[in-house]
Amino acid sequence: MSRKFEHGRFLIVGGDARKIQSQFAEAKREAVTCSTDELVSKLRHQAATAHFETTVWFYPSERGDDERVPSALLGFTDNIVLMPGPGADAAKRRADLVRCFGRLEFVPDYTCDLTDLNAGAVCLGYSPGKPAGELARAAEGAFARLSRQMAALRHALELRGSELDEAHQHIAALEGKLVKLKEYQRELKQLKEERRRLRKSAERRVGQVLLAPYRLPTRLAKSVWKTFYRERQKRATTEYQKWFEQHRANAQDLERMRDKARTFASQPLISIITPVFDTPVSRLEEALQSVLAQAYENWELLLIDDGSTDSDLLRILPHLAERDRRIVLANLGKHGGISAASNRGLELARGEWITFLDHDDVLEPDALFQIGRALQMHPDVDLIYSDEDKLGQNGFEAPLFKPDWSPDFFLSYNYIGHLTAVRRDLVQKAGGFRSPFDSAQDYDLFFRVTELTSRIHHIPRVLYHWRRSESSSAISVRQKPEQLDASRRAIEDHLKRRGEAAHVAVDWRTHAFRVRRELPEPTKISIIIPNSRGDEALERCVETLTSKTKYPNYEILIIRSDNPSGAPPCLSRFPHRLLQFPGAPNDSAAKNCGAKESDAPWLLFLDDTVEIVDPEWLTTMAEHVQRPEVGAVGACLLNPGGTVEHAGIVVGVNGIAQPAFCGFPADHPGTNRQLQVTRNCTAVSSACMLTRRDVFEQAGGFDESLSGALADVDLCLKIRRADYLIVYTPFAKLYWDPSPPERSDASAEVIMRQRWSDVLERDPYYNPNLSRESADFSLGE
Repeated sequence: MSRKFEHGRFLIVGGDARKIQSQFAEAKREAVTCSTDELVSKLRHQAATAHFETTVWFYPSERGDDERVPSALLGFTDNIVLMPGPGADAAKRRADLVRCFGRLEFVPDYTCDLTDLNAGAVCLGYSPGKPAGELARAAEGAFARLSRQMAALRHALELRGSELDEAHQHIAALEGKLVKLKEYQRELKQLKEERRRLRKSAERRVGQVLLAPYRLPTRLAKSVWKTFYRERQKRATTEYQKWFEQHRANAQDLERMRDKARTFASQPLISIITPVFDTPVSRLEEALQSVLAQAYENWELLLIDDGSTDSDLLRILPHLAERDRRIVLANLGKHGGISAASNRGLELARGEWITFLDHDDVLEPDALFQIGRALQMHPDVDLIYSDEDKLGQNGFEAPLFKPDWSPDFFLSYNYIGHLTAVRRDLVQKAGGFRSPFDSAQDYDLFFRVTELTSRIHHIPRVLYHWRRSESSSAISVRQKPEQLDASRRAIEDHLKRRGEAAHVAVDWRTHAFRVRRELPEPTKISIIIPNSRGDEALERCVETLTSKTKYPNYEILIIRSDNPSGAPPCLSRFPHRLLQFPGAPNDSAAKNCGAKESDAPWLLFLDDTVEIVDPEWLTTMAEHVQRPEVGAVGACLLNPGGTVEHAGIVVGVNGIAQPAFCGFPADHPGTNRQLQVTRNCTAVSSACMLTRRDVFEQAGGFDESLSGALADVDLCLKIRRADYLIVYTPFAKLYWDPSPPERSDASAEVIMRQRWSDVLERDPYYNPNLSRESADFSLGE
C-alpha cells in the first residue's frame, strides 16, 4: 500500500487493527485504523484534520454497511481501496459496492493495479461530474465471472492436489511394504541356500546313520499328530462361525417358516436374477441348491447365460434348469456384460419383487422368507436389504452388520450390497442396469432407486454369503480395479442428478470414497466456547483455532460463567467476543446463552480444551451443514494419547449412550471401515458440533435440565425427530483433552429413558447384532 500510494495519510476501516498499525509504523507511514462501527464517530471527532489521501475498506460478507460507509467517507478521502475482508467474496460483493460508491461519484481506476495486494481489490477515485457509466458495469460483470471461474479452478486444483498427495502417501506405504517383502525374500533365499549346504554336508550323513534307530518312533508320532491336528482344524470354528450357527435358522425353524409363509396375506412372486458367465459348475450348483432350499416357495430363478464358453458349464446348464419348473434359462448369445445379462433377466421376470444372486454365491435358506415377512409388517416398503458375510475356504467369515438406511455411509461405499430386493416396477422406472457402470452396476442402480423412494427397510440378519474368489472383490477391491472407477462415476452421476456440485475422491487408506462438496460462499459461523477449564487451556484452544483454521468467515464467542473478573490477558492477541454469564447452572445454559448472543446463521459449539491440527477442519464440516437435510455435524476427536475419544455416539449401549470406537488407534479403519468414512449416526458430541441456527432453534436448543453428553444426545435426538440427519466426518480431526468423567446423574438418566425409550431400545445406525456392552462395533451375544 505504501508503494502504491506514496503520499498522504491512510484511513483503514476493518481488518486487524493491531497488525495493520504495526505494519504501517514499520513502513513509516501515518495510518488511522477503525472498525466500521467506529467510522462515523472517529471522522466526526477529527473533523478538522480528518482528510485522508487513501482509505482502505476491508468490506465484510454482509451487506448491512454498503450504504452507510460510502456516505460517511464522502468529503474525507480522495481514493478508496475496496479490499475483501475475511469471508467476503469479491465476485459477489464488489460490483454492488462499486455501484454504491458510484452514486457518490467515486469511479473505478482500472489503471491502478492492486493484484499483488489482493486479486479482488479495486481502487476508486473521487471524480465529480464523471459517473462510472456502462464501462464500469461491464468491467465489474466480467470481473465477477472471471473470479467465479478462477475460484472454481482453484478449488478443483486444491482437491486434485490433496487427492494426489494422499495417493503418493499410499504409494509410499506400499513401496515400504515392498522393500520389506524383498528383504524377507532375500533372507529366505539365504536360509534355503544354507539348508541345501547342510543337507549335503558329511556331518549330516554321519548323523543320519547314528540316529536311524531313533527316527522311526518320531515319524510315527508326527503322522499321528498331523492326523489329529487336521481333524481338530476341521472342528475348529471362529467366534463369528460359532455365533452364526447359534443364530441361523435350524431345520425345525425352517419347517415352521415354510408353514408360516403359506399363511402370509401377501405372497408376492420374487424373481431371482443370476447372470452366469463361465462359472465353475460346482459353485453354480451350490448357488442353485441354496435357492431350492428356500422356506418361502413363491419364487422364480432366472439363469441368464452371458455368452459362456466353458464346455462343462454349457453341458450342465439345461439339466440345472430341468430340476425345478420355477427355474428359467435364457441365453444372451454373446458376452454382453453383467448389466446386459441382468437387464435380460428384468425383461423375463414376472415377479413383483426382484432380487439378485451372483452365480457363485449362496443364500441362507430363510432369505426369501425374511423378505416376505418384512413385507407383511411394512407393505409400503420399496427396497429391502439384509446383512451379509463372506464365504471363504474356511467357511463363513467377515460379517457386514449394517446400519439402517444411512445415505452418507452409502456415499462412502456400497454397504447395501447383498441381499437386496427391489420392486420390479421401481427398477424399471429407474432405467434398469447401465453397462458403462459394469462391476459397480448395482451401486449405480441403487442410487437411482433411492432417488425415487425413501421407503427403505433393513433386515438385521445375515442372509447372503458372498464367495471369496480370485476374480471377486469379496477378497479385495484390488481384484477389480475398474470397480473403483465405476463406483466413483456412479457417485458423481448421483450427485449431478441431485444438483450438488462436488468432487469425489478415493480414500486410498480404506478404498472408500470421500465427497467434497463446493461451498458457494463461506457462511458466517459463531464458534461458541464455554470456558470452564482455565486460562491456559483456553489460550491454547484459541491460538490453534486462529492460526490453523482456513475457513475465513467466523467469530469467536467465549462464555465465562465462573470468573466474572473479565477477559484473561492471554486473549488480547486474538479477535474474540467475551460474554460473562456468572452463575450459569451448567454447560447447557452457557451454550444456549452463547447461541442467543450470536447473530451468525451457523453455530459451532467447541470445548475449550480442543486443539486444531488440520486447517481444513471447519471447511469440511461446513460442506455438510450447508445441506438442507443435515441438522448437525460432528468431528473425529482424538485424545492427547492419539487414540479416538469420539467418532459419533451410539445410544442404548451400556446405559444411555457411549462414544463410538473410543480407545481405537487414530488410523484404525474400525469395523467395516466405519471409523474412517463419512456416515450418519444418532448423535455427536458438542465438544465439536456444527449446526444451523434455524435447526438449533427448531429443536429448542440444549435442555438445561441436562448437561454434558446427555444434553448432546438429547439435542441430536430432537434434531433427528425433526427429520434431519446427523453426520460424522473423520476428515475433520481435532485433539481434545476431555474433562474427567462426571458422576452419573440418576435424575437425568430417568428423563432420557422416559423421553427416548424407543431409540434407546435400538439405535438405527448400530446393528442389533453388535455388542450392547461397548460401542466398539464388536460381535454381540
